[in-house]
Amino acid sequence: MRKGLRSRAALPVATPFPLSQGLLRLRHEPARQRPDPEEGTCPNMKKHPALNALPFLSALPGVVIGSHVMRLHQIPLSASLQNIGALLAGGLVSFLFLTLSAPRRARSGAAPGYAAMLLCAGALGCTFLDSGIGAIHRWIRLGPLALNAAFGFVPVALIGMDLLFRSGNRRGACALSLLTGVLLFLQPDASMSGAFAMAVLPALWHGDIDRALRRTVWGILTVLAVLSWAWLKSPEPVAQAEGILTLASASGTGWWLMGLLSLAALFFPFAAGIRRQPARLFCEGSLLFYAGLTAASCTGLFPVPVLGSGASPILGYLISATYAVKRLNAGEG
Repeated sequence: MRKGLRSRAALPVATPFPLSQGLLRLRHEPARQRPDPEEGTCPNMKKHPALNALPFLSALPGVVIGSHVMRLHQIPLSASLQNIGALLAGGLVSFLFLTLSAPRRARSGAAPGYAAMLLCAGALGCTFLDSGIGAIHRWIRLGPLALNAAFGFVPVALIGMDLLFRSGNRRGACALSLLTGVLLFLQPDASMSGAFAMAVLPALWHGDIDRALRRTVWGILTVLAVLSWAWLKSPEPVAQAEGILTLASASGTGWWLMGLLSLAALFFPFAAGIRRQPARLFCEGSLLFYAGLTAASCTGLFPVPVLGSGASPILGYLISATYAVKRLNAGEG
């Protein structure tokens, strides 16, 4: 009897949560998906359809107000039509791209990053194929059309730089950033040189990069921007491009205020991504880029982004804003 009692006492006591119940509970619980270590997002993250129209809607007030001001001052209809055409075509492509492209985990961005930055450098280099205007080389001439290369392709370079930083190719990004800065200095384009130096600052300072390299790159870009302003060269201002805010002010205080508000609307896509990782660095850089261009246009010597006449600033802005919204749609951060 005592041996039997001892053997029963040695048996394990049943717990209130048997192993079988725990297994059943785990079986019926939905699996938790781990975030992508690089993207910070789950692969089945849903998009936000309302954001798909944000690039178009952010540029719409500037194009509408600028076109109306041009008509009030008898500017040729072609000036406003090219803005409207660029907005409709670029906005449609942007919306379709954001709507039809499925969010997916980002692959290595080295190849597209290098391609984007080299494309910008090539476009800036093409401006030197002709004599320019008074030794100023800012345009690519395609028959009757003259595209402002910097307005259209520097946003592409900022996208390429973001891709290279994210893929770990930081030295390559820094080298091509210096090449872009030198080409902008040689054009010369003081507004773009200063805005580009401001745009690369967040990536250089917050990115994982050697301190000496960081200071060297930004120091060279800053010196080039300062020299561009010291040796300022600018063609004769055009009323519908550089002087569009002056025309708006002449049309009435209300139109001038609406023009300023339309410029503020350009920052919405980038402000939406500042608090999100890893879209923050690109959005901060783009916000500083367009802030620099807007500040430079207040001198009356440089085009006003989107509000003034010209298809290149509108298309470049839509490219930059579309990339920012693409990152937000992917749920990054």
